[in-house]
Amino acid sequence: MALVVALVIATIPGPSAGAAPVDDARTKVGEAQRAADTAAAKYETAIGHLEELGAEISELQGQITAGRTEAAALRAVAKERAVRAYVGRDTLDGGGFILDGGDPLDDLRREKLLARTKAREDSSAERLRVVTNDLDRQRSELETRKAEQEKVVAEVSAEQASLQAQLGEAQQALDQLEEQLRQEQEAAKAREIAAAAARDASSRAGNGKDYSGAYVATGIVCPVRGIVSFIDSWGFPRHQGQHMGVDLMAASGTPDVAVVGGNVTFKSGGISGLGASLFGDDGNLYYYFHLSAFEGAARHVAQGEVIGYVGNTGDAQYTASHTHFEVHPGGGAAVNPYPSVRPVC
Repeated sequence: MALVVALVIATIPGPSAGAAPVDDARTKVGEAQRAADTAAAKYETAIGHLEELGAEISELQGQITAGRTEAAALRAVAKERAVRAYVGRDTLDGGGFILDGGDPLDDLRREKLLARTKAREDSSAERLRVVTNDLDRQRSELETRKAEQEKVVAEVSAEQASLQAQLGEAQQALDQLEEQLRQEQEAAKAREIAAAAARDASSRAGNGKDYSGAYVATGIVCPVRGIVSFIDSWGFPRHQGQHMGVDLMAASGTPDVAVVGGNVTFKSGGISGLGASLFGDDGNLYYYFHLSAFEGAARHVAQGEVIGYVGNTGDAQYTASHTHFEVHPGGGAAVNPYPSVRPVC
């Protein structure tokens, strides 16, 4: 599982515009994987404990079986002795060693044999007592181990359920990550197609200009949300110099929106009047001038979020309402924005 996650994460491209969902999914996969690894470690520990208990229980059962066999044999000896004592026969009778001739030497031999026999029987009785005590202890220990085993079985079951849940969450996170990656790849492909189409359309513009090789900001939306009209006025003469943008003509108060997600700031005064600067997540800088009003304060905005409204402030106070729009690739010098906005407005 960890290897699969690592391989998938390794295939994800670096941060780009709109990459936040993929980054979030990557983080979720890492967290889910770590949780699954923790659950797996707990499960393996519980299984190991269960196996140890199983071995101890088996050993105790073997010891109890052997003890029962030995105890049964010792009880048989004790029973036989008791029967002989009851019928008045000693341990020397059964073997044919009846020494009752009145000979002092025979009496001495008899006493020695009786003493040895009694010692053996006493030893057997002591051994039986020890074996019986051992059996009692082993049975008690066996019951304790079985109770502990039942508890560990319950723990193993719980850890197994936790592990399965964590693995399921990790798999779900991985599926989401793969889906995010697929969407990112499709979006990137769509942007490439749109850029090619925009370049192609711009190069065949009806104004007779050739835009082949011109910079096109891809993945943007129209800066004005509403009916808009414009021409390529890049480089046209103005009182302050050449025109460095495109004038998007629209009714006063029409919303201006963020062409991409990014950080927007506002300023007022000078030739731009009310102006907005959008530092895009795509690395580009976009200017909106002559607004009639701002929407909100400086902040991070999403693509398409309203940031102001079309107007004619600044040096455009005697002109028709419009938004002067500029594109600065990488935050550098301005380029003709017409090829960028023509396909989307």
